[in-house]
Amino acid sequence: MKAMIVKSFILMALIGSGLYGQEIQGERLVSMDFENADIRTVLRAFADIGGVNIVATKGVQGTVTLKLRNLPWKQALKAVLEINGFSMIEEDNIIKVMTAAEMEDSKKAMKLETRIFSVKFAKAKKLESVISGMLSSRGSIKVEPRTNSLIVTDIPMVMSRIEDILARIDNPTPQVLVKAKLVEVNYGALRELGIVWRAGNMEDVRTSTHTGAELSVPPPSSNAAFYFGKLLSQAQLDMVISTLEDENKANVLSEPSILVADNQEAMILSGKKIPIVTRDFAGNQIIQFFDVALKLTVTPHISPDGKIVMDLHPVISDIAGEAPGAVGPVISSQEAQTKLTVNNGETVVIGGIIKTQSQDIKKGVPLLSSIPIIGNLFKYTKHEVNKTELMIFVTPQIVETTASE
Repeated sequence: MKAMIVKSFILMALIGSGLYGQEIQGERLVSMDFENADIRTVLRAFADIGGVNIVATKGVQGTVTLKLRNLPWKQALKAVLEINGFSMIEEDNIIKVMTAAEMEDSKKAMKLETRIFSVKFAKAKKLESVISGMLSSRGSIKVEPRTNSLIVTDIPMVMSRIEDILARIDNPTPQVLVKAKLVEVNYGALRELGIVWRAGNMEDVRTSTHTGAELSVPPPSSNAAFYFGKLLSQAQLDMVISTLEDENKANVLSEPSILVADNQEAMILSGKKIPIVTRDFAGNQIIQFFDVALKLTVTPHISPDGKIVMDLHPVISDIAGEAPGAVGPVISSQEAQTKLTVNNGETVVIGGIIKTQSQDIKKGVPLLSSIPIIGNLFKYTKHEVNKTELMIFVTPQIVETTASE
């Protein structure tokens, strides 16, 4: 008995000196080493550490042996009680500790109350299963879809836990503003953009061809394979593109943007639909419309460290020529799928769609080139080849959303 009193005294001295208790970010943490300590002595130690009132029923008896390190004091208290078969109730700034049997009797004696919890951001129906698992044997829950509310009947201690859980999970879904910029850049001017190209880690790169009939027409020969990269200095992107435009080295085709919720898929479509005539089994003409456009599917995921993981699926379709037999144009399609992690506001670049256009340009000496017969001596034809690459710039930006919005 004397040894137990000495151990308890040493435990209290260590806690009181602050050797076992510390505070981090406003939350009181505790480290304790119990060996055959009287449960009531331990409860008094917790009351001193937490600065709260703790009362115990006569049934709370016995000794405890437990070793804890750097836990919030209330979490440590619950661990000590649960492992020794005790329970606690918080009422009017008092923590009441009792046996499990006394807790059940207390719950049965408690008066039921009914509260309406208004769900602001989540779907009340989806939260029903979460809240149902928290109810006591006397509790009930009903979903009111018209007002997106939960009507809960239960004892006060359960109501308090439900209120705490809803405050944690009923929060606005973060949103991401996805800005895209489609730019045709002169092939020789690509280095001026300052892009770090990324190799590999691409999935499911496909090329396909559609025509107005069931023909085996290969896609046009080109080196059109998607590749991905990041800008070295995204802040200068607009300035560089503007300079290239002034020098006729770049052409901004479109600048679509879309606001999408976290973990939701969004699609950006830029282009047009063209009609293609096909025939059914009876020989009747059927008009089908195909997209000749850029289709970019983006699914952003905001990570806990503030980075954005993007699932990107670009699809580019274009007219590659006319199919034999005058059945319609050949539509060539290239697509890829990849996942990239970027910082908030960082720009991802998708490239690889290269176009080569050749044309004959007639030039001549003014006036002299228009003289009949001899005018041919003063004019000539120049063959020019223009090589451009379609660049897709994708910039995700997290839109801060507060509960008051």
